[in-house]
Amino acid sequence: MSRQRSNSATSRVVARPVMSWLCTIPYTLVFILILVLSHPFHMFAALFGRAAHKRALDIMNLCIIWNIRLLTGARYTVIGRPTLPPDRAVLIVSNHQSMYDIPMIMWECRKKEVGFVAKRELGRFIPSISFALRRLGSVLIDRKDASQAVRDIEAFGRAKAMSNQVAAIFPEGTRARDGALKRFKTTGLAALLRSMPTALIQPVAITGNWELLRYNFWPVPYGTSIELTFLPPIEPTELGDGDLTNLIERVIQDSVNRSERETK
Repeated sequence: MSRQRSNSATSRVVARPVMSWLCTIPYTLVFILILVLSHPFHMFAALFGRAAHKRALDIMNLCIIWNIRLLTGARYTVIGRPTLPPDRAVLIVSNHQSMYDIPMIMWECRKKEVGFVAKRELGRFIPSISFALRRLGSVLIDRKDASQAVRDIEAFGRAKAMSNQVAAIFPEGTRARDGALKRFKTTGLAALLRSMPTALIQPVAITGNWELLRYNFWPVPYGTSIELTFLPPIEPTELGDGDLTNLIERVIQDSVNRSERETK
């Protein structure tokens, strides 16, 4: 019996890299096709207004998620549901592990229009994604010009607050390529907290997404386990920006640590 279990475990260890290489090319081709073929539909839908463009974007996000699930064998789990009151602005704060964080968050929060704080470079040359970032209420900042970036983020936050929509930010500032939560860079988050003082804060914890890009698409690992956790919302309080930022960071860190312990 012990020898059988050992042989079975060895087979799984060998099979996973083989499946990763077998699935990488079809997965990557389908992903590129989704972005390229969606682009003209986004442009056409945008002619009929933001709502139509958002529906086209929702469909693309769903296709990206199912491409990951079907062609990489990923186990994708959503824990909890986002709190998105219709008559109130929401500030989503999440850790950042992969470019796939964005379509996953947008799909799960599709009841509202979600705009992201993103670097300016993403607004150019990426089919579908660059167009959506420019046209659907996100803000593209120049990270080399900190003072202007803060002003742009504050204007973005005020616009979201006035329209009762959703602003989203990854305070780490860049992807955590090994899954470990980086220290929050608080300047952008503090700017949003100032410009959206009554917004409900929705923390999100993501685990496992970093593994999809672990080898920069060569290969795309097969059989990863991805969790998207919507944590209990946080009401704005009398806490200062610094204390509130620390609280948000702590609840996300605790969730990431708990998820990692459970998967070991």
